[in-house]
Amino acid sequence: LDAEKGFIRKSPRDKAVNLINKLASDTGGRAFFPQSIAELPQIANEIVRDLRTQYVISYDPTNKAHDGTYRAIKVIVDQPTGGDKRIALTRPGRTAPRPGATVSRPATKTTTPPANNNARQPAPNTRKSP
Repeated sequence: LDAEKGFIRKSPRDKAVNLINKLASDTGGRAFFPQSIAELPQIANEIVRDLRTQYVISYDPTNKAHDGTYRAIKVIVDQPTGGDKRIALTRPGRTAPRPGATVSRPATKTTTPPANNNARQPAPNTRKSP
């Protein structure tokens, strides 16, 4: 996308970057904007690391009001002595349910199938024979 800006409006590129950054922030993720193809292996390593260190956190809010208001959430990670610094990539908050809304409980545990069930399977043949 073009980086040129109009007199008042943001460029299409700036709008796209802002949208991707907002999406990443709102979902607890990260956005990557490589400047060259040489940066891709490092970015891929970071994504793999993030995917391999996922966790599920749940909490019981002290404010029980079902009023549809936004509640900021901050997760602080205790740091190990002498180890690598740890951070939690999280959403910045949540919106409380509205009065009368059905509340679903998030999953509290994730599971991974045994390694022998993770083998890649060939894609099904969807072509029609002549």
